[in-house]
Amino acid sequence: MKKYFIIMMLSMVFIITGCSDDHSFTIDEVQIDAQIQEDGTITVQELYTYTFEGAYEGTTRSIHSDAKDFEAFLTTSDDPTISTEGLEKLTTEEEDDMWKIYTESNNETKKVLYSYDVHGSITKYEDVAELTYSFFDSDNETDLDNVSISIHTPHQKDENIHFFLHDDASGQLSTIDSGIQYTNSTLPAGKDSEIRLLFPSEQLSGKDIDKHKEMELAILQTEEELENRIQHLDAATSVITPMIWGGIGVVLLAGTYLFFVHPNRYRGNKGSDYLIRVFEETDPLMNSFLKKGSLMPESFIAALFSLKQRGIITMSRVPSERTEEEYTYRFSWGNSGSHINESDQYLKKWLFANSDEKGAYFLLESIQEDKDLSDKEKEKQAEIFHNKFQQWKEIVMEQDRFQNLRRPFAGYTVLSILSTIAVSALCYYLLTIQPISQMEQWILTIILGVITILCIWFRRQKWILGVLYFYLLIFPTLFFTINTGTIVSLVFYGITGLVVLITPASYWIKDIRKRKYAVRHAYHLFATNRYPTSSEPDKLEQRLEYAIVIGAEDKFAKTCKDLNLSEDLKSAFPLLYYPSATVNTFNTNYMMINPAVYGSSSSSSNTTSSTGGGGAGAF
Repeated sequence: MKKYFIIMMLSMVFIITGCSDDHSFTIDEVQIDAQIQEDGTITVQELYTYTFEGAYEGTTRSIHSDAKDFEAFLTTSDDPTISTEGLEKLTTEEEDDMWKIYTESNNETKKVLYSYDVHGSITKYEDVAELTYSFFDSDNETDLDNVSISIHTPHQKDENIHFFLHDDASGQLSTIDSGIQYTNSTLPAGKDSEIRLLFPSEQLSGKDIDKHKEMELAILQTEEELENRIQHLDAATSVITPMIWGGIGVVLLAGTYLFFVHPNRYRGNKGSDYLIRVFEETDPLMNSFLKKGSLMPESFIAALFSLKQRGIITMSRVPSERTEEEYTYRFSWGNSGSHINESDQYLKKWLFANSDEKGAYFLLESIQEDKDLSDKEKEKQAEIFHNKFQQWKEIVMEQDRFQNLRRPFAGYTVLSILSTIAVSALCYYLLTIQPISQMEQWILTIILGVITILCIWFRRQKWILGVLYFYLLIFPTLFFTINTGTIVSLVFYGITGLVVLITPASYWIKDIRKRKYAVRHAYHLFATNRYPTSSEPDKLEQRLEYAIVIGAEDKFAKTCKDLNLSEDLKSAFPLLYYPSATVNTFNTNYMMINPAVYGSSSSSSNTTSSTGGGGAGAF
């Protein structure tokens, strides 16, 4: 037995080994030579040493700048500056900012030389010319070993040049006889490496001045300030970190206090019998509104049940006009008299468009999904329904019973204003100490100021407040150096935003609070199969209607089925005929009431920058 077990285990190992992906490559060396021409064009030659394990069709190079005349060659030389004359030229194919270079490889090491020109990445001022460029950035998906990048100025000599390296702690930047050189033993995938080079503008004799102002002193001051911020960042954040922790504690205490004192909490009679009575005395349409917080497209079913309970319409189970041997529900308009309101009249005009000898009627299947229709036809019918529903909804919401149901909560106003000031002040402080460029600081500060003013002015509008906290959580991860202070700040933003956004900005009036609590209680009873049934079929059917209205009909329908009513009673009370079938029939997922279900759209956009970037790979 043991022998067979060992054989089985060894077989599994061989199978797993055989199925493993033995397909990989490395970039062992990258040598780049970039020559700045007098017209501002950069002539670039890049030499890559690839080691392939397995079969590959070729390599890739993405460049996020205005690169032209891209060519690729096979070579055996170790010099990236060699002439391309006589070298084997490879087929290339451009897709957006990425070039595919076709060169079949299989378990071998080879050298590939890329040649191209970069336009529009140098800015010429009156005193200096500026190049801010990334040969690789976060889009690079491959580790690059032994990276060496040489950038030569037009005069090819060290003449009053300045250089800076951004977002790259492992790389080194130094001067050489003809310019500057970047070196890095390993540039990991997804890491940025931005080089900023200043040299005398007169070296660009073939290029017009882009901006007529002197910038050397301003740029050097900016870089000095940036370096100073990097060196003192931890000290600057450590000063404010204890205050941030204190702020987190204050926010949590404030949120807890507001939770217990908020007037939106129901504090009345919580007896189950009492709440069921309140629930069943409330009009079905109002219960639907209270359950969802608004009138939704499916609320028209609650309106039909409301009309039925008020004796305006009758309901019956009838054979389907669409499918043989199937049934649907007919709602027939009766003698309504004078006790119908404007919304009832609109509902009649909208839904009860058909009539026969028995009067105006509406078949539920008329809005149910028809499999014979195309998606376009279904979308059109759903749009018609949606437009009619919106008009009906406006009429309903103008009724007195739907007016002035909420009151503003003063405590939320105080919370909103104070929290907005606190998080915005903290963010502004971090903007002044983080090692980001002056332009980034100005832009982020302006955006922060605009959003802050809007949040204070519209202090009760949660979607605006949500924009603020989304902004505070996103941009620090993109622009800030992540240290302990930054992480604690993000925690503060997150907790404060959560408290602000979950605290109700208003509260329901006393009667509505009671009815909302009754709806929640009824839903819980339905969901846990504890809602009482009744031996009276009319009351049982009404309870099934209420279960349908608040979306808790599934389990209660099974309870109704277990009562085994007689055929006569089932006919008189159509919802009880086959309760499970009733649930499926009233399932709004199968109704053409939402045009978004059938219509779809997609869009995509691609953006590039003129400061370089990109990556290298293989396929």
